[in-house]
Amino acid sequence: VWSGLDGIHLHTLVGHTSNVLALASSCDKVYSGSNDTTIRVWSVTDGAHLKTLNGHTAVVCALAVGPNGNLFSGSVDGTVREWHRNDGTHLQTLQSGTAGVNSLAVGQDGRLFVRGYCGTVLVWRSMGSASRCTFSPGSSTSGTQICLSAAGTLVSWNFELDEDTYPGYWEDEFMVDDFTRIRKGVGIFQIW
Repeated sequence: VWSGLDGIHLHTLVGHTSNVLALASSCDKVYSGSNDTTIRVWSVTDGAHLKTLNGHTAVVCALAVGPNGNLFSGSVDGTVREWHRNDGTHLQTLQSGTAGVNSLAVGQDGRLFVRGYCGTVLVWRSMGSASRCTFSPGSSTSGTQICLSAAGTLVSWNFELDEDTYPGYWEDEFMVDDFTRIRKGVGIFQIW
């Protein structure tokens, strides 16, 4: 963990028994998801391990914190789990119906966007309900990720495409209300 103000190294979080594939944070916690099928909860203040969340049966490769502070985890086991922000209690499990979950995003309105390895994005309009819609934003490769922009749009991108064909990545941007594509592009990596 590094300071966002001056880049000074603050903590090294040690504890997973395999590679870490996902990170998320809230104001006082850092969450890590791993090949070891667990999620670890860490203190931002001192780097202490607070809790280990168990329940997934395969790699945890996506984490997101919702507007209420609860944690959402996605796994290659095809499930999304919701965990209580204070004590880590498992609240519910959603079946994605895909071959695995590779990225998540949670809107300020509570909608959950789940990107599966099959290339489809599932949207749960209210947690726990079966009401959902699906759409396919471009590539179905495993490297495709999603996030919500500050402008409230859903951005889908891929960093695994052939460098001879594309200079860096492709990116699509969609309106979250009706999923119309508002931008499609190819770009070059920029590192700051």
